[in-house]
Amino acid sequence: MLLLTATAGVALASAQWTQWGGPNRDFTCDSTGLADQWPENGPRKIWSREIGGGHSSILVDDDMLYTMCRRGDKDAVLAINADTGETVWETQYDAPTKPNMDLEFGPGPHSTPLIVGDRVFTVGAMVQFHCLDKKTGKILWSHDLAEEMGASYLLRGYGASPIAYQNTVILCVGPRRAAKDPAGLAAFKQDTGELVWKSEAFSGGYPSPIIVDFNGRDILIDALGATRLGLDPATGEVIWRATVDRQSAAIMASPLWIPPDKVFFTAGYGGGSRLFKISVNEDGKFAADELWHCRKMKIHHANAIRIGDTLYGSSGDFGPAFLMALDIDTGKIQWRQRGFAKSSLLLADGKLIILDERGNLALATATPKGLEIHSQAKVLEELSWTTPTLVGTRLYLRDYHTIKCLDLSAEAKE
Repeated sequence: MLLLTATAGVALASAQWTQWGGPNRDFTCDSTGLADQWPENGPRKIWSREIGGGHSSILVDDDMLYTMCRRGDKDAVLAINADTGETVWETQYDAPTKPNMDLEFGPGPHSTPLIVGDRVFTVGAMVQFHCLDKKTGKILWSHDLAEEMGASYLLRGYGASPIAYQNTVILCVGPRRAAKDPAGLAAFKQDTGELVWKSEAFSGGYPSPIIVDFNGRDILIDALGATRLGLDPATGEVIWRATVDRQSAAIMASPLWIPPDKVFFTAGYGGGSRLFKISVNEDGKFAADELWHCRKMKIHHANAIRIGDTLYGSSGDFGPAFLMALDIDTGKIQWRQRGFAKSSLLLADGKLIILDERGNLALATATPKGLEIHSQAKVLEELSWTTPTLVGTRLYLRDYHTIKCLDLSAEAKE
């Protein structure tokens, strides 16, 4: 029993969700032991608390949570005790809104932090890039990317989340108009903040980049404006690119890699979804060929989940939304289902966790034949655009002003 207890403690202590999209950056995780159904009023609440406004999702590093919120004209980075919800440290910095911003849905922050070792990296809605000490919240270095590189705050506020590669942090720095010496993406040293490389110029964008292994080579994939591209994450050199129609330029969702050689992009506002196949010829020249385009699957700022040969997502932007399944090989719709507003999805333990923007949380099983809903409950009150975080059997989620921890374990009782 002592051995089992010790082993369980090690598993809990090593539990992590340290970047946008979780361990694999694809909103899936290896959690097990989830309940097959919840009580009528939802999963057991461990704690709940108010937090400043924002849509930044929640990171988990051992027994600590990290996220961002808004305090007046300042952005705040928070470290929170995962067991109690109490603030351990909070670091604020000045971040006044920019002229002519559209603040209909609040001034952010929209981006999710990144944890690497003892450092936390954040990008606020006003394009201020910070590196903080994970244990104390002390700012170690920072860059005002709008001032230094002409990076755009994208009208509603910057929203892409950074990614780590080797000893660097890579992020979108797409320029505003008339920016001097513009770039599309840039890499900075994690320890000093020194610029390592910047790519050629591309439009600013909300999608968060991913890094994939293609034939033993690391490739950074992103969607910036009407360009879909792959770069060398060590140098910023463009390896391949493809151009799509202008309706798809307002893309917000992150790319989804489908090994060994395909990448899925999806956009709202009529842009629809596309699947590309990446190839390289004998001369080492890369190409990205579009396999299909489905305009009816249009994921806004949420995410798609892949299960086997099927893609699942919430299709819709500011109108009606459907949960939808697409065949990966053909792009054909397998089913559509009403009943949820625009939703974010997680996959764990063979179960789909659905959170819609009205705060309704559901547990379901998704197959190519349909969606079986096991439990559903309203757990949040305000606009709920933040994708939840699952570590072990604990679900961390937030609406615009509230952060909450729920117990999804099979043993949990209200």
